[in-house]
Amino acid sequence: MKILWITNILFPYPLKQLNMPPMVVGGWLYSLLSILQQQEEFEFAVASIYPGKELMEMEDNGVKYYLIPGKQPLKYEKTMEQYWKQINEKFSPDLVHIHGTEYTHGLAFVNACPEVKTVTSIQGLISEIEKVYYANIPLKEIVKNITLRDIIKFDNLIDQKRKYHKRSQYEKGLIQKTDAIIGRTTWDYANTKRMCLQEKYYSCNEILRDSFYDNQWNIEKIERHTIFCCQGTYPIKGLHYMIEALYLLKNYYADAKLYVAGSNITDISDRYHKLKQTGYAKYLRKLIEKYQLKDSIIFTGSLSEEEMLQRLLKTNVFVLPSAIENSSNSLSEAMILGLPCIASNTGGTMDMLEYPKEGLLYPYTEPAILAEYVMQYFRDDDLCIKLGQAARTRALERHNKQAIGEKMIQIYKEMNDHK
Repeated sequence: MKILWITNILFPYPLKQLNMPPMVVGGWLYSLLSILQQQEEFEFAVASIYPGKELMEMEDNGVKYYLIPGKQPLKYEKTMEQYWKQINEKFSPDLVHIHGTEYTHGLAFVNACPEVKTVTSIQGLISEIEKVYYANIPLKEIVKNITLRDIIKFDNLIDQKRKYHKRSQYEKGLIQKTDAIIGRTTWDYANTKRMCLQEKYYSCNEILRDSFYDNQWNIEKIERHTIFCCQGTYPIKGLHYMIEALYLLKNYYADAKLYVAGSNITDISDRYHKLKQTGYAKYLRKLIEKYQLKDSIIFTGSLSEEEMLQRLLKTNVFVLPSAIENSSNSLSEAMILGLPCIASNTGGTMDMLEYPKEGLLYPYTEPAILAEYVMQYFRDDDLCIKLGQAARTRALERHNKQAIGEKMIQIYKEMNDHK
């Protein structure tokens, strides 16, 4: 059986051949493919977008890679259909697995090759992100913090939300045209179901990055009174609420520190960074200045798999403050290590973390509750250990590699058999 994957990221082998740096995301995809490859009856190919000028083809370890020239398409590009027809002719897949609905190249394949059977995995849902894109930031604050960069690029938060609305129409088209959906949560099931005219949903969890299975959080080796958040480059990740919660925390724990994965988008130390600053970054910077938190927030820069692992193992409390999530891999990685976790009770998170047995859930617009929950962990090591161990047990079961591999194979076979 020949299966073509359509992905939003480039895999390690093509990146190496193109002399491009390795990506810090997508490790779970590599892990899944390595497990599925063990089945001799399957032949895989992976198609991705790359910054080139012509269609490229290469092969490594039995996997064909097709690289389509261009940028990640936010708008629908009719010209992409010709590349999909070429790839379909070259590989002749029995089934195409589209990973994610965030970009339009999956829809372009479905339109170009309607005769080929497709299944689409839900990662996030653009249509739902659009609804909460401002994450409760008042409109007057959005307008007040528009930067020169936002004006030049036509890319302030209002513009971004408008773009999400347009992208959501493409997403809906893909979900309606694909033959089946693969999801993981009640949230993605309910929201894709209302877009589809017929029932075509499979449930299958995701494999995490390899190193997170083999390590475990130890409270004796942590940096006390530290919090870790995955990222905060745009409002739905809720960093502005985390900053407010940190301010409240500092009244009780003066040494509290917040680590945020990713570059420091609030940096305006030179002309270059000033010109790059987004309206949301400006809003965050003002909050940090208002609450005098500059020395209490550390942006880690981009983290490799090993760097992320080590940062989590040193962390006192993991927080996911997002306005919307489906099933956060960052939360899953924290859980499988056994960290004490706090997450906003939104989207699919309620299916991932059972409150209060495995962690603490709160309404994302309530920084006072978030601060209180962090303090509960800070002052109670036994609670940290108890909930962390329960979270780890749940995550090890949910992200069992063999079980996930077997379920994905079952899905592929069922779809191939269904005429």
